[in-house]
This record gives sequence, structure tokens and C-alpha cells, in this order.
Amino acid sequence: MIHLPETALSTTVANVAALRQALRRLRRQTRRWVWIESVGFVALLVAVVFWATLFIDRFLEPPWQVRVAMLAAAGGIVGWLIATKLVGRLAAPLDDAQLALVVERNYPQFQDSLSTVVELSRGPRENVNESLLARTAAIAASRLEAVDPSVIFRRRSLAALAVTSILAVASVVGLMISEPHTAGLWARRMVWLAEEPWPRRVRFDAEGFVDGVRVVARGTDVEVLVRAASKDVIPAVVDLRSRGLGSQGRGWRTDRMGTRGAVTDHGQTFGHVIKSVQESLELEIRGGDARLRSLRLEVVDAPGLESLSITTRLPEYLGGGIRPAATSRIVPVPRGSSVDIMCTATVPLAAATVAVVEQGVETVVAESSVSTVREAPPRSLAARLDDVMSDRAVVVRLTDMHGLTNREPITFVLSAVPDESPQVALKLHGISPAVTPMARIPWVGVITDDHGLASATVTLAAVAPKAEADTPVRQAEQPITRVRPGMSVAEFPADAPETLLLEPLGLPVGSRLTITVSATDACGLVEGPNRGVGDPWTLDVVTPEVLQAMLEAREVILRRRYESVIADSSQARDRLAAAEAGDDDTAVAIARLGESIGRAAGETREIAMAFRDIRLELDNNGLLTPEVDMRLLTQIADPLAALADDDLPQLAAACRGFSQPDDGRDELVRQADEVLARMRALLAMMMELESFNEVIERLRGVIRVQEEIRADTLEQQKKRAREALEGL
Repeated sequence: MIHLPETALSTTVANVAALRQALRRLRRQTRRWVWIESVGFVALLVAVVFWATLFIDRFLEPPWQVRVAMLAAAGGIVGWLIATKLVGRLAAPLDDAQLALVVERNYPQFQDSLSTVVELSRGPRENVNESLLARTAAIAASRLEAVDPSVIFRRRSLAALAVTSILAVASVVGLMISEPHTAGLWARRMVWLAEEPWPRRVRFDAEGFVDGVRVVARGTDVEVLVRAASKDVIPAVVDLRSRGLGSQGRGWRTDRMGTRGAVTDHGQTFGHVIKSVQESLELEIRGGDARLRSLRLEVVDAPGLESLSITTRLPEYLGGGIRPAATSRIVPVPRGSSVDIMCTATVPLAAATVAVVEQGVETVVAESSVSTVREAPPRSLAARLDDVMSDRAVVVRLTDMHGLTNREPITFVLSAVPDESPQVALKLHGISPAVTPMARIPWVGVITDDHGLASATVTLAAVAPKAEADTPVRQAEQPITRVRPGMSVAEFPADAPETLLLEPLGLPVGSRLTITVSATDACGLVEGPNRGVGDPWTLDVVTPEVLQAMLEAREVILRRRYESVIADSSQARDRLAAAEAGDDDTAVAIARLGESIGRAAGETREIAMAFRDIRLELDNNGLLTPEVDMRLLTQIADPLAALADDDLPQLAAACRGFSQPDDGRDELVRQADEVLARMRALLAMMMELESFNEVIERLRGVIRVQEEIRADTLEQQKKRAREALEGL
């Protein structure tokens, strides 16, 4: 180690002290520069944030979530600046070595002398070359005067930053002084997150929204109407933005709104129809400088009908009582009934009405509203319709607590079903258009009514013969006792028909009798009971001889019809017998024989029934004797029925069952011969009986002549007796 003289040593110490003094000044200046730069950056950033948020919020009016995000981002940047530009740099230690490096970086002429002196002067001096230190300190001190702090701290840039920051802050302060309303509204919206809108030249007013909410029915078409008013010019374009609030939301959708009507003093109306709204929507309307946000379409289910109960109170003529009616578009109810209707809605109701439309006039018969109900809003409405005498359309309208009505009124028709007249479906049984004065008139069939019969009557009207034209018409009525009040169906079967005796009427031969059966029900309406009348029966009153002659003529016709049946069957049998073996005509002949026998069976059955009808008609007219009964029933009708039910069907089945006609033709011919023999035998018996009838007819003639002679003889005797008495 080299020691310097005392004078040189003091000079070195002075130079080192001067250098350290300069570095201390530089340290103080550095901290001031950090403060000024940091405050300038923060002030400038705050002003920029203010103006940026002011313009964004003024023109876009974002929701509060976006405003919170902007403030959070601005606060984060300001905090980062303060932490990095101010706190971080102020907290960093600024020792002499670091400052020396800063000076040497800006002034290369120091040639590391300043940093060398700083390093050597603060360490142990034992190993330091004093002469070298003195020379280096002298060099650094000599160049210290050339150091300009403005170069190190870039005072021009710092001044520009300061001026810019001051101007930015001044602009904010100037706005607060000149436009306190704008600054206050910004503070309320950005700091306090108020939803107060910015004043616009254009103003929107959405129709139908209460506190920004409009409740609509699900599935309906919703028209959004907005009235735009402006101090200057009404915007030509207005957009409706919508976004679903449910799980199906897929971002914003923009639709151009169309004008509605002309421009008025109140502005211009714009509208757009949103089709079939299924979920709640958030709406925003934009046009000109105006923004209308925080609108919401709240979608709810429209009030519907949960249940409908229709009860019919029957009128007294139907026995009264309560009968539930099936719910349908058309509800039939007996005419004159009272109808109770109970409607239950799916949601609580603010109002509900039940109206009746009759002949185009609508009349409200029941209504309810929340204002008349002190308890919870009702869900049901009851109505009563008294004395339903004609068809009525019932209309039910429901309004829920949101003011929504059912999309289509619930409509059904009460069809007043009139009390039908009784139906009389009767016919004569075993009676022809001619009867004897001693006949009984049976009839069969049914008398019905839709609700219940009250009574039934048979009416007889007899017109005198032409020879007694002055004789008045005879009429009589007789109740039908088998029809009891309350019966819906009165049956008169063939085995137990209703009968009417003509003998008590004393009808003369040659008169014409009209029989009518009528029935009434128990209808108690104003127009009175309903009356149903059957088809009238017109009968000629003849003598027994005339009726017998008519029936005998009918027998002759039946016999000839039976002869035709035998002839047709016999021809079919002959064609089969004439067919040669192996000929193709054999199969055709068998088929034709089967068809002929089938027709014969049907014809024979009808002839048998006709003979039974003749027998029944003789019985009803009091002309049936045991001999005639045996002839018609035992000797003719029953054998004919046996042929029709047994012999002929068996022969027809045999014809259909032949698969090899050549082998069985002879057997089939034999069977046909047997059946034809029985048919001819029965025909021969009928002819014998017909001859017997002719004999009987001649005997009747002899008896009539004898009766006439006896009558004449008695008349002559009476005449002679009167003459003898007169001669006395």
C-alpha cells in the first residue's frame, strides 16, 4: 500500500465527498421524478377511464354488470400503475453504486470512474492503491460539472406527461364544473350502478310494459309497439333486439321494426310481431341515440280449463232428479231442463264470465272478479241456466291475475232435445181388408216413447153403407190397458197380440171400418203432451159367406202356385234323367235340379205360411170349424212345412254334394222321384179337399134356399093371420 502525502490525501477525501454529495442530490431528484411520473400516469389514466366510461355508457348504456367490469378493469390498471410505477420504485434501494451506473450510462465520458470511486471508497482501504484512488476521484470530480439532471431524468418527456395529465384532469374538472348534471349522472350510473338513463334527443315509450315487464301467453304472437318521440328528427330505423332467458337462449337476435301509422304530434309508432313466443325474452330497442333496455317479455301459460262439469236437472214430466251430462262440443239436454255449469281454471282468476248466445244475442249469465272476492283469487265459476227450451251456445271466458285471457273462448252448445212423440209401429195380425161383424181384430208390434208413455187408445170409425147414406158415422174409443204410465216400450208379440172385438159395435154389413191407434206421453211443457198416431187400417165389413168365398179363392191361387212349383221341379228332374252318361250336361242338369229344388223349398214354405194365415183369419172372424181347422192345418199346412223343411232341403243338399255325377245320377233321380211323389200326393189331397169345398158350398146354397122358404112361409102365415083378424 502506497501512502500519499497529507495534502494529496485531503484532496482525495474532498473529491470523494463531493461525488457522494452529488449522488445524494441525484437520489432526491430521482424520488421526485418517480412521484411526478407516477402521479402523472395515474392522473392521465383516471382521466382516460373517466372519458372512456362516459362515452361508452353515454352511447351504449351497458347493463350494470358491464359497468362493474369496466370499473374493475380501470381499478386494476390504476392499482398496477401505483404498485409498479410508484410503490415498487420507491421501495427499491437507491445506493450510490446504482446511481453511479445511471450517471455513467448517460455520460460515457466518466469511463467508469464514478462507479470505481464509489466501490473503492466504501470498502476496506488496506488493499486500495491510494494514488490510483486519488487519480480516479480527481477524474470523476473534474467531470462532475458536466452532469445535467435533465438529461438523466428526461425532463422534456416528464414535462409532457405532467402537462398532459394536468390537461386531462382539467378536462374532467371542467366537465364537472360546466356539466354537473352529466358528471353526476355518470357518477350515479358508474359508481352507484343506478339504472337512470342518459338524456337523449330521441325518447322511446314501450306500450304494454309495466316496470319494464310485460306478461304474455305462451305460444301466442306478440306485437311489440314502441312510440318514438324526438325534439329534432325521429329516427328512420328502429331495431328490436331479443334474447331468450331460458335454456334455449342463443344470444341476441336483431329485427327491424316497421312503422305503424303516420307521424303525429306525439311521435311515430314502430312495431314488430314476435311469432309464437315459447320462452321469456329480454328485449332492447335501439334507434337514433336512444336505447331502451331492461324490457322483458314474461311468458306464462294462458288460463285454461282444468275441468268442466255439466249437470242436468230434469223437468217434472221426466220425473225430476239430477243427471250428469257428458262434456262435449254438443251437450244434449232434455227440453225444459235446468243446467248447472261448473268451470275450474288451471290458474287463479282475476275475472271470469259465462255467457249464453241465443239467436245471435250474447247474454252474461254468471261472472266473477277479484274486486268482489275478499279471499284468495278464485279458480272456479258456477252458472245455472233455467228452462232450456232451445239450443244455446255457452261461451266461457277466463282472465288470470296477469290480465291474460284464454286464447279461444271455451264454447259448447246446449242442444235442447225436444220430447219426441210416441212411435206407434203396429200391424194387423191374421186379418185381411175384409172382416165379418163378429170378428176380433188382433194387432202386433210395439209402441215406444223416448221418455215414457202416458196412455194409448184405439179409435174406431165406421161409415154406414151406401144404402143407408143418412146413417151417422159410428165412432168408439177404447183404451189399451197394456200401456201403463211410465212405460218406454209396450210390446204386442204375435203369441199375445192385442185384440179388439167388433161384435159389441153392431156394425152393419157393407160399412167401412177405420181403426187408428194413438199414444200420448207425459210431457208437461206449455204445448202439452205429445201424441203419436199409427197408420190407419181400413176394413170392409162383409158377410161370412163373402169372406169365405174370398178365402177359398185365395186357396185356389195357392194351389195353382203349388202346381207351378211341382211342374218346375219335375222339369228339372226330367232334364237330369235325359242326360246321357259321360255327357257334360249331366253336371249342369244336377246343378239346375239343385237350384230348382231350393226355389221349391222356399215357395213351399211361403205357401204353408199362407194357409196358416187363412186358418188364422177364419179363426179371427169366427168362421173356423174343427173340420176346416184340420183341413187347413193338419192336412195342408203341416205337410207343406215338412216338405219345405225336410224333404226338399235334403234333395237340394244331395244335388250340391255330388262330386261324380255319372256314378250317382240314377240315385239322385230316384230321390227326386220320391220327393215329387210326395208333393203330387199332397196336391191330389188339396184337389180332393177343393171338391169337398164345392160340395159344402152347394149344401150351403140348399140351406140358404131352405131358410129363405122358411122365412117366406112365416111371412105368409103372419100375413094370413093379420087378414083373418081384420075380417073379424
